[in-house]
Amino acid sequence: MLKNERGNSLITVLLMSLIFTVLGMSIVAASLSGAKRTETRESDISITYDSVKLIDQMTSKLARILPQLPLENYRGKSTDGNLYVRSDFDTRLKQKLEDDLIVPHKANENISCLNIIDLSGSSASFIDTDTPCIDDILKYDTFNIETENDFTRVLDIIIVTKNPIETEGRITRTIKKRLILSPLPSFLKYAAGSFSDKNDAGLILNGSANFSGNVYANQLTINEDAEFELRNGSKKRQDTNMSSINGDLYSSAANLLPLLDEENFYKGQVPVLKHDSQFINIDFDKTMNEQANQLLSASGIPVFRTGEGELFSKEIASGILASFSMNTLIEGQIEKLAGLPKTLQQIVTNMDAPLESYLINNSEAASLLSGLIQGDVVIMAEDAPIEINEKLIVDGDLYLVNYESLTLNEDILVTGRTHLVNFDGKLEVNESITSANNVIIESYAKNRDDLFEKGIKVNGDILTGKSTIINALNTSIEMKGTIVSNESFTINGDEAGEPSENDQVIFDSVVYAGKRANISNVNILGAENNSKQLVLMAKENLLLTRINEFNNFNPPREGEKPYIPEDEGIKPLKGFFYTENDAELYGVGSLFYINGGIFAKERLTINAIRGEVDSIENLPLKSSQEDRYSRFIVNYDQNVLLQRIDTLPIVKHLQIFSDELLIE
Repeated sequence: MLKNERGNSLITVLLMSLIFTVLGMSIVAASLSGAKRTETRESDISITYDSVKLIDQMTSKLARILPQLPLENYRGKSTDGNLYVRSDFDTRLKQKLEDDLIVPHKANENISCLNIIDLSGSSASFIDTDTPCIDDILKYDTFNIETENDFTRVLDIIIVTKNPIETEGRITRTIKKRLILSPLPSFLKYAAGSFSDKNDAGLILNGSANFSGNVYANQLTINEDAEFELRNGSKKRQDTNMSSINGDLYSSAANLLPLLDEENFYKGQVPVLKHDSQFINIDFDKTMNEQANQLLSASGIPVFRTGEGELFSKEIASGILASFSMNTLIEGQIEKLAGLPKTLQQIVTNMDAPLESYLINNSEAASLLSGLIQGDVVIMAEDAPIEINEKLIVDGDLYLVNYESLTLNEDILVTGRTHLVNFDGKLEVNESITSANNVIIESYAKNRDDLFEKGIKVNGDILTGKSTIINALNTSIEMKGTIVSNESFTINGDEAGEPSENDQVIFDSVVYAGKRANISNVNILGAENNSKQLVLMAKENLLLTRINEFNNFNPPREGEKPYIPEDEGIKPLKGFFYTENDAELYGVGSLFYINGGIFAKERLTINAIRGEVDSIENLPLKSSQEDRYSRFIVNYDQNVLLQRIDTLPIVKHLQIFSDELLIE
């Protein structure tokens, strides 16, 4: 049989042409689709970037708006003397937010919705009620700030984007930026910093400190050698890595740019330099005078602190005598001692010891205390508890000593020194202490983490005409009031104690020191399960030494940024520390770990190395310090901005703290 194959070649050619045509069209279609997706992605990135930039512009504009709302114009005082926030403050603030921040940008072609959510009170609310941007606002977590008593506000700027080019499809992002508006001093916004721009001042980083949070400096000096001091006072240097700033670097000056080089920072990670710092200095003298005068007024003492107070001690003593002159303690009713009880003689120097003193050592004698007592007084709960429910007014020195429970439920006013000495049991002061001379607080009770049964608790305020000294000797002490110390403020632990730091003072306090402030060999913790803190402000130099000396983090190797340890055995100092003058700190033998911040108005010098240290004579070499935790760490605690702390200085207007930026 013969086969005729004519025409097959034509079919084959047509089939191949069809295949290549379809393949070509597919390639062209894929190319067009890819180009379209690329174009859409570029539009998405561009619109998102423009929206983030707009939020930054709104934040900067808000910084210019806030000075138009001076806080002094919106502060009122109730009949009982407490300050409150006038209701028209929120009305005025919200109107400015809507008129100046929301309305000008609502017509932006890249924005589907723009609004600001107020999260300050017990429920969230939109500033512009006509344009809600999200449906589930009731699910927002709020901050339950008492807005009638506190100027702090928390706002979320929210932008929902859109693509004006409809042919590219629907592109939408939700961008949120949280802002905290705070009336607190500017130094509380930073992990560390210095305000001065003098050549010999500012922030000086010697070695390898680590900051998790923003840092402020108008003058910055960076050195790779850390200085340290031997016990004989001589100074040496140790080569180490550079410091790390896991946050932004803020400045009001323009001279920091040359320093922003990889070689000046740990692992070459250079912080971003920002200039929108809004830094406002406090008037330290004015604020300290105001706080001292409020405490004097509350105690009924007609004295005013008006300057640096060199005569303040004598004025307090005279004020106490002028206000409480009645003497109801009759000679012979209370036993008098020649000197002090033997239990006190070993801890009170001969210069402090009185020639004779009244001794109250039982409830019957304590019941006779009323009015002004002329002479030195020893109240000792040695064999049985004592509770005093009358004002304790002493023209002389006062010693409160206990082995059993000793409780004081009314004000203490003393023209001389006031000693609180706790050997065992609980010594609790529930109202204020006003002492024309020093207040000295010492505890020897073995009460680590147990203040319910033993130790010293001072729940009231303290005002001293001279200095305040707290000695926590292998024990825990709790302080929960404002402390105004006309001269120095000192906290000491036991230098010869156990290898781990077991001396601790627990604070919910603001402290003003008219001269120096010194903290040594002690842990500083926060009250209420470490949710509170110490805010310490000193007029003169600030010195923190021998904190967790020769201790090491476990594990010793650092993890990811921001290089914060998780060692539960090393407790961070829970506080913010500020000086109007200078502070020089050493994280070499010491292991500094601050949960809060450190700030000096003039010069802040930080010396630090990395790694494990067991002796100041045997420091690790630079080559072995990489990837080890710094021995000076500050982990910024922004919760301080959300707490109502009445006794802190309030600045002239609200300041902005920028929190998280979210893109969904």
